[in-house]
Amino acid sequence: MTAGSRRGGHGTVGGYAAAAFATAAVAAKSFERLATSECESSQPAPEEKDVDLMNWSGTHKLTTRRLFTPESQEQLRETVAWAHQQGQKIRPIGTSLSPNGLAFAKGGMLSTTQLDKIIEVDKKNMTITTEGGCSVSTILDELRKHGMTLSNFSSITEQQIAGWTQVSAHGTGARIPTVDEMITELTIVTPGQGELKLSEAIDSQLFRLARVALGSLGVVSQVTLKCVPSYTLHEKLYTTTVDELRQNHAELLQTYRHVRYMWIPYSDTVVVVVSDVAKKGAVAKEAIPESQRVKPLRDLLRKLQPKSGPLDNDNFAQLREKLLKAGKPTDPDHVAAVNRAEAEFWRLSSGERIGDSTAILGFECGGSQWVLENCFPCGNIQKPSLKDIDYLVEIKKTIEKERIAAASPIEQRWTSASSSPLSPSYSANPDDIFSWVGVIMYITGEDTEAEVREKFKSYAMAHADQTFRYGGVFHWGKIDLAFHEGTQRLRALREQMRHRFDLVSFLAARKQLDPKCILSNELVEKTLDASR
Repeated sequence: MTAGSRRGGHGTVGGYAAAAFATAAVAAKSFERLATSECESSQPAPEEKDVDLMNWSGTHKLTTRRLFTPESQEQLRETVAWAHQQGQKIRPIGTSLSPNGLAFAKGGMLSTTQLDKIIEVDKKNMTITTEGGCSVSTILDELRKHGMTLSNFSSITEQQIAGWTQVSAHGTGARIPTVDEMITELTIVTPGQGELKLSEAIDSQLFRLARVALGSLGVVSQVTLKCVPSYTLHEKLYTTTVDELRQNHAELLQTYRHVRYMWIPYSDTVVVVVSDVAKKGAVAKEAIPESQRVKPLRDLLRKLQPKSGPLDNDNFAQLREKLLKAGKPTDPDHVAAVNRAEAEFWRLSSGERIGDSTAILGFECGGSQWVLENCFPCGNIQKPSLKDIDYLVEIKKTIEKERIAAASPIEQRWTSASSSPLSPSYSANPDDIFSWVGVIMYITGEDTEAEVREKFKSYAMAHADQTFRYGGVFHWGKIDLAFHEGTQRLRALREQMRHRFDLVSFLAARKQLDPKCILSNELVEKTLDASR
C-alpha cells in the first residue's frame, strides 16, 4: 500500500482510546519479535535477507534487505560505524507509527526496539533521561510514580520518544510548543562523527537542528526531557457555530491550556473541546450517558440497515464505523448523512469531566484511514488572528463545492513556536502561534480501499494547495509524495520547504554527520534535497 494510510487520526474524546492503544502495543510487540529473529547475533552485520515490515496498524508495508537491531549502546555505535564504512543503509525506525512510512527504506533499516530503558528520573531538576527507543506511554507511567508528567503529548502515546520528537509531534495548546522543545539534552550516534552529546550549552545550533532531523543526522540513542508536576484537567465540551466561534476564538486560545476544535463537514457544527488545570473543589457538569447520546447514529443505522441487529451495546466509535460501512465511503451524500448524525451526537455530548492530564488529553483515533495534517502561522498569543478560522471555512467550502466525501471530523489544534529549525512551527518569536489541521477519509473495507485512496488524493491536493497559500507546511509524519506526483507539484513542495526551513544549515550538517546518507530515504531526499 502507498505510504500515508493509518489506523488512527482523529476521533472521539475520552474513554475510547484503549482499543487504539492495544492495537499499537500488539503491533509493536510483533515488530519486536520480527526484529529479534532477524538479528540475534552481536555482530553489526546481519545476513542480507529480505525482511517484510509493516506500520503499527498493518496498512503500510515494505520489504527491506537488512534489518539491524542493536541490543546495547555499544552495539548501536558498532553498527553505525560499520554501516558507514560499508555504505549500508540503516534508516532508523521505532514503532513505525507514522502514517506516511517516514522511517521506511528498502536498502536497510535499524530498529531501536531493544534500546528502550529509562536511565534516570531527576526529581530535583524535573527531568527524565531515557534511551531513544523508550515509548511515550512508558515514560508517562514512570513519571506518574514520581508525581511528574510531560507538559503535552499527542492523542496516542505508543510512539518511541526518538521518533516522536524527531518529527516535532504535538498536542494542543497555544502556549505550549511542539514536543521537541521538551528536550534538554540529546545524544545521537552519527556515521561521520560517532557519538555526539548535544545541548544548548554544547553546540546549540546543532542541538536545535538535531532535535527535529527526521532521523537523518544521527540515530537518537538517549534523550533528556524537561517535565512538569502531575496535574488534573477540567475539560469542557460543547458545540457552536462559526459566527459564534469567530467572536470567542481569541479568548479561548488565551484562556485555556488546551484547545481543540472538531469541524463537521456538511454541517454548521463545530465541536469545541477546552481544558485547563482544575480548580480546587471543582465539580464537573457531566454529559448525559453515552447510550442516550448515540441515539442519532443508532436511528440512522436502523434506517439504512433495518436488519442490522441489536445496537444498544454499541458505543459511538462502533456505530460510526458501522454507519460508514453501510454505504460507499466515497459517496458524499452518504458521508454527509453520517456526519450530520455525528454532529447531533456531539450536541448531545455537551458536558464536562475532570481527570488526570494523561486521561483527558488522549482520545480514540477511529478506524483505518487516510490522513494529511498541515501547520501554518496564525498570529501570536497576544493577538491571535482569525486566519485559522478562515482556513477551515475555506476548506469546508471546497469540500461542499467539489462534493468530497470528507468524513468527520476535520481536527484543528494549536501550538506555540518551536526553536528547532525543521519544526513545522519554527519561529524566532516564541509568542507566535501555529494551527495544525488534519483531514481524513476512512477505509471501510478492501473492496473500496483503492477508490478511497484515489478520492483522498484529490482531497489532499486541495488541502496542499490551500496550505501553501496560507504559508504552511505538513506534519513530517504525514506528508506523502503520492500527493505531490508530477514535476510541478514536487517543485512546489520543495519551494515551500525552502521558504519555511533553513535547509542550507540542515544539509551542511548532514554532509558532516552522514556524508553517505545511509540514514536517509526517498521521502527525506525528495523533500529536503533538490539535488538528489
